[in-house]
Amino acid sequence: MGNCAWSEAFPMGRCPYLRFEGSDHRPLMSYFNSERTKKKGMFRFNRALMEQEEVTRLVEASWNSSLLDTVIAKLNACRRSIIQWAKEKQEQSNIIIKRNQQALEMALSSPPPDLLSLRI
Repeated sequence: MGNCAWSEAFPMGRCPYLRFEGSDHRPLMSYFNSERTKKKGMFRFNRALMEQEEVTRLVEASWNSSLLDTVIAKLNACRRSIIQWAKEKQEQSNIIIKRNQQALEMALSSPPPDLLSLRI
């Protein structure tokens, strides 16, 4: 989406269509830089995780995996286990969200919007 001058000025530029969300129009997102920087964040333990029995078992298993490890090594093992568990849970949630978003987009994109599937 652009003329020759725009393409020359922004050779890595792209404009994908976004999903329908809160409107009957599809918004455009413009990217001008191809570099995507992702910063590694600091691990912070969420107290709400203590209520999840799966996390409790995970921490116990990580902590007791090696009796000869230092406390720092045990904490790092617990941190890695929790991060991996959280990634897996996030992936599962993302699959469900994506499935629901696709169903919503199909309903909104049909020639007459499918109001029954939208539950309006």
